Amino acid sequence: MANISIYRNQKLEEKINNCELRTRVDLRKQKLTDFDMEFVIQEGIHNKQCTMLWLTNNQITSHSISMLASILRENTTLEGLSICYNDLLDSDLFYLTQALSNRTSGLGRLALTSNRITDKGVEYLADMLRTNCSLVQLWLGFNKISDDGVKFLADILSFHNRTLQVISLAWNNLITDASIDYFIDMFESNQTLRTVCLSNCNFSDFGRKKLREAVKLYTEFYLDL
Repeated sequence: MANISIYRNQKLEEKINNCELRTRVDLRKQKLTDFDMEFVIQEGIHNKQCTMLWLTNNQITSHSISMLASILRENTTLEGLSICYNDLLDSDLFYLTQALSNRTSGLGRLALTSNRITDKGVEYLADMLRTNCSLVQLWLGFNKISDDGVKFLADILSFHNRTLQVISLAWNNLITDASIDYFIDMFESNQTLRTVCLSNCNFSDFGRKKLREAVKLYTEFYLDL
């Protein structure tokens, strides 16, 4: 492994240095290493105080996730974080959710699409949503979430969280008609949610019809099915 004292990534340094203060830092498809993430955190989050950080389609390791989590715990400037397409595991999610359970974190949007998150990871997310007061968007499409994971989320969003406005579980084909009643109970109990994305889950035509009927009377609500 390279020595951190001599390691340099000139392309990465230029990308971040060219960013304006308190703007988006776009690092999609940069093949970031752990050493790169140290620079991203120091320069992008600390010094540039970026408001949105895109880490989509890299190979973020557990070590990098733990470094990110330590920053998120006391974050006041980063509003959005995308770690899509990174093969994140449930154990990686544990670090993030522990940090975001802190009421001082200001992160509002978290995108975790196309990773390897299972119901265990969703259980971590649900526990986080019990106390988190900042997150308004959570994107979980294209993972390995099943009906058990839906139950974790629905219970928390029905009775404990009144902050989240957008949640996506699209393309989780382990979600079936067994979740229909969980969703309907959640729609009835939670008046904060504005958008729920469930496209390309494994619902029957009857299940989709039942969901559409359940939200007909709700104004300012969008069900993507």
